[in-house]
Amino acid sequence: MKLYKGNIVTCDKSNSVYSYLVEDKGKIIFIGNKLPETYNISVSNTIDLAGKALLPAFGDGHLHFSSWAMINSTVDVRSAANIKELQDQIQNYADRDPGAPIVLAFGHSKHSVEEKRLVTKQDLDEISCGRPVIVICYDGHSSIGNSRLIDMFPDRIRNLRGFNFHSGQLFNEAYLEGTAFASEMVPPMRLLKGILKGVYELVERGISLAHPVEGIGFPKDRDVDLVRMIARGSNVNLRIFFQTMDVKKVIKRKLPRIGGCFATALDGCFGATDAALLEPYSNNPDNRGILFYPDEKVIAFAKEANRAELQIEFHAIGDAGVAQAVRALEEALKDYPRTDHRHTLIHACLIAPEDLEKIAKLGIGITLQPAFLISNLEPIEYLKDILGDRVMESSPLRKMIDMGIHVSGGSDAPVTPPDPIEGIYAACNHFKPDQSVTIAEALRMFTYEVARTGFDEKERGSLETGKIADMVILNKNPLEMQPNNLRELKIEKILLEGKPYKGGKGIGGMIAGAIKGRNRKI
Repeated sequence: MKLYKGNIVTCDKSNSVYSYLVEDKGKIIFIGNKLPETYNISVSNTIDLAGKALLPAFGDGHLHFSSWAMINSTVDVRSAANIKELQDQIQNYADRDPGAPIVLAFGHSKHSVEEKRLVTKQDLDEISCGRPVIVICYDGHSSIGNSRLIDMFPDRIRNLRGFNFHSGQLFNEAYLEGTAFASEMVPPMRLLKGILKGVYELVERGISLAHPVEGIGFPKDRDVDLVRMIARGSNVNLRIFFQTMDVKKVIKRKLPRIGGCFATALDGCFGATDAALLEPYSNNPDNRGILFYPDEKVIAFAKEANRAELQIEFHAIGDAGVAQAVRALEEALKDYPRTDHRHTLIHACLIAPEDLEKIAKLGIGITLQPAFLISNLEPIEYLKDILGDRVMESSPLRKMIDMGIHVSGGSDAPVTPPDPIEGIYAACNHFKPDQSVTIAEALRMFTYEVARTGFDEKERGSLETGKIADMVILNKNPLEMQPNNLRELKIEKILLEGKPYKGGKGIGGMIAGAIKGRNRKI
């Protein structure tokens, strides 16, 4: 039994702050401002927060876990100031890891290099490694391959929209299939090691609950099964969304969730200017972006998945993509009404007013990534150029919350790192100030609302009596800070089921935990 006294920030529905919390056997057994005499706890089991703050552990409402873990173990080129520096970073990595069958790089943006353009096949051919090379852009919707990779592609990829043989650049469906083709070259053990490393990094960032979207580019959906195994044996609670429109595959694995991106992405993104818009892009009157599927297919899928009582997530960034998702979910709920479905839109950057009203009425949640708002990889100047005045209506956090919409926070890792503190800072410092949220609301976005999105709110997401004691101690009380200073927050201690986190268990320990925890909720 342990007693914590000081700033106890609960993130509950009332945003309560208390002075005392008692944890016993991994659960919270008391929280309040007046400690009952029955809790006569020794000094050695009393933790005085002394100006610090105790909060529920954070959540990440949307990340591409296996993709992030795989990329996190290769080379990150986001810091490259120019194309020569990017080439050198990839070359150095390739030299350090000569056994890798493919060289993967992530994070390239034409906005952050001096040349203000994407690299090409010709640029990558200057890298001497004798292997396929693929550079995945920061937005996760475009990539570039060297000649060795491009020449390996079968006709089914070469004939897809977005394939450019001359430049090696892949967009639209060619990006999805080409990146999946490249991912198949990653050996399973390398992927497993990357996933383990990813688990440990999530916990070190204070995350104990995450919603990974899996099912892209790995034979026989190997990534789904690997992440599922890790979920049973790790300290992080993973609620997997299977990125497929094949409802039978999800039911066969007895998973309760379907959707995410890739196979269930309804449109593209702003980085590739293929997010679907109701009105043309400001810099190109002939471009409204892309809807990957006709309404009929999306509605049929939503009806089937909803009737199977699965929770559905759709990737939609542009207002036309959001409108299609709302139409599909509206039809599915008319066909088979459910009062607590927790269907969710991911990103939902631009939303027409009438669709925002429907989202609130239908009880659809939104999981967005506040860090997008402050990313120098997709700067506001670029968004103004392609969207015009519409950019000021994007990600209206204040409006969403005031309408009663459940808004949870995520990272979309590897697009942005899984860093809840950065997400909280961004939500409180929206580029349109009147759409910023309060610090208390931002904390709830990355705690309670993530738990609620995955039906976990009865056990996690806030500090309340009876809940699991997954908690973090921060160096300061965020509620006493100014929004522009929130980046000063640091995680000083992570407590999982009341016990201090002491680092990873290795592959053997993780597998043993997976076997032991085979019935653990995923």
